[in-house]
Amino acid sequence: MASVWKTAGVGAAAGLAVPVAGLSGLAAAGLTLILVLAMIGVGPARLSQASLWGLLTSELMLYLLISLAIFTLSFRFLARLQARCQALVARINAQQGLSFDAGHLLGYPAPAFLVFDRQHRKLAVCSIVDEAWRIHDFSWLLGWRMTWREVESMEMNGGSRQVNASGMSVPTFERTVRAKDFAIELQTADPQRPLLSFPMSRRAAETWCARLNALFNGSPREELR
Repeated sequence: MASVWKTAGVGAAAGLAVPVAGLSGLAAAGLTLILVLAMIGVGPARLSQASLWGLLTSELMLYLLISLAIFTLSFRFLARLQARCQALVARINAQQGLSFDAGHLLGYPAPAFLVFDRQHRKLAVCSIVDEAWRIHDFSWLLGWRMTWREVESMEMNGGSRQVNASGMSVPTFERTVRAKDFAIELQTADPQRPLLSFPMSRRAAETWCARLNALFNGSPREELR
């Protein structure tokens, strides 16, 4: 049970670290730009020494420091997690005499990931939480596909329609369908866990579909139905 909770905790932290690092990084960049523009005198008047000191001790500087601290912590967490994953793959290669590619981890930054050895036609299912792994032949992976969820919403289309004889008009809306929550779904030969799903961005999912096709002899495999 402790391992389950630890896995869930690491997974939640890893899932939050990526957007948190991105948002805090953007916030830090924006605040830094504002401070630099103010210091070089862009605006109605150049800053005096007193106003410069006031700027450096203002809430804006405090927000910048907080953003930088959050970005640094998130980035260090992801970097350490990636280093641990790559170290685990290197240890598997050394112990088993294989050539798993630590540069492409399917599932990272999740605590469980897959890694592939095209030369020996092997794949490994790894867990960074307890540093356990299980090696399978390529035949263990039966197929894969990219999945997503469609969400409908009503949005303004830029037009308008007249509602009465006086010429009053109101915006018009149209139903829009958007795709979100992209993931790679794998079908395996394990009856206990026949499906493995790895959430990721749309571009990453498309890249992994192409990479899996290349790994498995470069020929497209039949997608799941």
